[in-house]
Amino acid sequence: MKFGGTSVASVERLQKVADRVIKKKEAGNQVIVVVSAMGKTTDSLVSMAGEISDRPSKREMDVLLSTGEQVTIALLSMVLIERGYDAISFTGWQAGIRTEAVHESARIASIDTSLIRPQLKKGSIVIVAGFQGVTEDGAITTLGRGGSDTSAVALAAAFGAQRCEIYTDVTGVFTTDPRYVDKARKLKEISYDEMLEMAYLGAGVLHPRAVEYAKNSHLELVVCSSFSDEEGTVIKEEVSMEKTKSVRGLAFEKNVTKVTLLGLPNNVTAVSRVFDAIAAKHINIDVIVQNVLDEARTSLSFTVDHDVLDETLDVLREQEKELEYHQMIFESELAKVSIVGSGMASNPGVAAQMFHALAGKGIKVKMISTSEIKVSTIIDESKLLLALDTLHETFHLAEEESVSL
Repeated sequence: MKFGGTSVASVERLQKVADRVIKKKEAGNQVIVVVSAMGKTTDSLVSMAGEISDRPSKREMDVLLSTGEQVTIALLSMVLIERGYDAISFTGWQAGIRTEAVHESARIASIDTSLIRPQLKKGSIVIVAGFQGVTEDGAITTLGRGGSDTSAVALAAAFGAQRCEIYTDVTGVFTTDPRYVDKARKLKEISYDEMLEMAYLGAGVLHPRAVEYAKNSHLELVVCSSFSDEEGTVIKEEVSMEKTKSVRGLAFEKNVTKVTLLGLPNNVTAVSRVFDAIAAKHINIDVIVQNVLDEARTSLSFTVDHDVLDETLDVLREQEKELEYHQMIFESELAKVSIVGSGMASNPGVAAQMFHALAGKGIKVKMISTSEIKVSTIIDESKLLLALDTLHETFHLAEEESVSL
């Protein structure tokens, strides 16, 4: 069971979490609970660091941010103990979560289950701090945005759990974010591949790494609400009935910046050298477009999160001579909007339908990226809400899916 920041934002809410945990325990289950930091704790810690430095040490940021979850695990354990249950808290490193040596966005390398198993065998409820781990050298690391989801699914897979339940402030996975589109509809179930695309494309309900772990381990995931008993959304390998909708959801991401390098050499190594330089700084890039200008020169555009723009530009400026580009420009205040659905692969014309709908509303498409089950477009962020409403209506996502056995 994993509980996010809003679910554990106060002692009163921790009491509600304890109610759910006890219910699972009383049903005869061994229970591992993964928790995030309480409410806006992480934001507060980031703000304090920002008062000291515009670019604080990544190592020290990991040490700082990992304290948020440590508060939650101790308090939730106290609540359960006060209720008469054996409970014990573990930080990420105490729980045996080993990560690669990358600060702020580490990946889990392994989990030593021998540290927790004795506690489960004696009947204790184990409370683990999400979002964190430790390197082979003993350095504290954090797993990046949504890292507590990853912690929970990785632990569930390592222990061979029957399922992993992600409790959040929404009642499940929706066709798109209901805070942005009033007619967004909750899905009863969704495949790993569809959920993975939606998560990568900006759907904040689950972190993509968590879905990856679940898919690779064939672990059933359930996304449900901490605040109601409403049935959630089941994420699994294949949904039980054939879907008639080619598009099942919309994902979007704000805070996107497009970086363009003009006049790169038109040779076989130019592009790889650009991305090698960026990858060396552990900066994620997203949509990529290359335009050949003539036999000698090409231009390259790609998108990054605006939060890493300065770092990206620094890297490219430092290596301007080696990369041999003539000019670098960037455009901010962009958004990415994507349509997702496994049925798209067998339904030609879906992309044309998307572009026709956007054009009809005067929304200019700046970049395009596709796969078998998604089409992503980069647009002005000011047009985001209009694009979401338009596409949600175009693909009839507010209507219940008809199914055939």
